[in-house]
Formats: sequence, structure tokens, C-alpha cells
Amino acid sequence: MMSLTKKFKYIILTIAFLFLTILGTVTYTWFVLINRTDSFVATAAKIDISYSIYLDGIMLEPDEFSIDTGTSTMTKTGIYSINVTDFEADDYIDNLRVDIHVNSTVDTYLRVSIIDALTLSTIDFEGNKGEVSIVDQPINYAFSREWDVNGTLYDDLFDAETALGGITINDTVTKIDHWFDNKLNDGYYYFPQVIEREMDSSPETISFIEEYDGDEFDTKSFGYTLQFAILVEAVQAGNMAPVYNWGLADTPWGGSW
Repeated sequence: MMSLTKKFKYIILTIAFLFLTILGTVTYTWFVLINRTDSFVATAAKIDISYSIYLDGIMLEPDEFSIDTGTSTMTKTGIYSINVTDFEADDYIDNLRVDIHVNSTVDTYLRVSIIDALTLSTIDFEGNKGEVSIVDQPINYAFSREWDVNGTLYDDLFDAETALGGITINDTVTKIDHWFDNKLNDGYYYFPQVIEREMDSSPETISFIEEYDGDEFDTKSFGYTLQFAILVEAVQAGNMAPVYNWGLADTPWGGSW
């Protein structure tokens, strides 16, 4: 019969062997895991947007306005000055273009708000300068669109006129806007479809304001200036993000997200 001392030694050796076996397994597992390149790589999804504003093909930087009123100086920053009086000027509104750049890594919804003011420069009899905001003359911006001419889609009317040899009253012409105007409800224009993105997607550019093709801008009188800025927002398309971030249970253009 095995003595108590031998039994004790046997138990100790068994425990030691099991401990070394477990330690070796853990060490090997840890080594394998940290050396695997196809597992445990966590890359966070991101929403990444930016925008560019152009006048006559030149990308703009925000202006800073300073008006000396005689008694004080009024300063505005982060806005763009657009010419609305001289249709031959390089900075005339006809030459305004706005592009939205999407570099998200997940499907994205996009909306844009325009913050603008048509202003009239003033000067009083003492020579003090100022400006008056004109609120009853909304600007008919040339938002991105297509044209359906007799059932065929064209990027602009010039292409349609070239293809058809001109457009007459016998042709059926329909403008198809790429943005949904919800300005009266919440001040935003919505891109009414999911912008599909993946982790390795290339940057995508979406036109917001383009040339006045088929639309006309009513030139303003001398002294008027358009002060222009935009706010661009984007959210993940999934996980009810538009509901939680924008407070919209359904899409503004109808239907669920």
C-alpha cells in the first residue's frame, strides 16, 4: 500500500504537470492569436463628409466682412460673398458650384442647409456704412438635377438640344431634382437615397448646386450682395441613426429609412 508521503508526492507532481500543460497551452494560444493577421483587427466605421464651393471653377475660402459704420465695426466670418448684380463677373452666382464629398466607410444619409442673406449696402448722409437684409427675395439656386425629354434622361438641357437638334413645344420636358426640398419644414435639403459605402470605397462626390441650366437667375440691382454659407450633415444609414440624430421617424420624401 502506497504510503501517505508517496501519495502526497504523486498528487503534487500531477498538479504540477497539469499546471505546466495549461500554461503551455495558454502561452501557445496567446502567441498564435497575436501573430494572426486575419483575426482580431477592429476598424471603427466612420462618417466622413466635406464640401467644396467654387466660383468660376476656383475653390473658395470663407470671407471675412468688416463694415465701418462710423461708430463701430461690424464683422462677419465663415461666409462667402456672391455677386448677384453683374452677370459678366467671375464671381457672379451663375458660376456658383457646390460639391459634397463623401468618404464614409458605412452607408450614409446626407442633408444640407443653406444659410444665406441677400443684402443691400447702405450709406447715410453722414457717410456711415451699413447693410440691410432683404427677406422677401428667396434665391432660386440651381440644384443638381436631370432632365427627362421625351422619356430620355439628360444631364442638362444643352445635351438634349444637341441630341434632338433643338427642343420645341412638342417635346415633353420634365425636371428631375436630385435633392428633396424640405426647407419649409426643417430648413434642409435631403439627398433622397442611401449613399452606399464600404470600408475600401473610394471618395464619392455628389453635386449640390450646379449651372443654371434651364433655370434663370434674376439679376439684382447695384448694391446687392448674396452672403452664402452651408451646413452639411450626415448620419449612418443603419441602426436607426436618422431617427435618433435627426428626430425623423420617416424619410421627408415618404417611406421608412
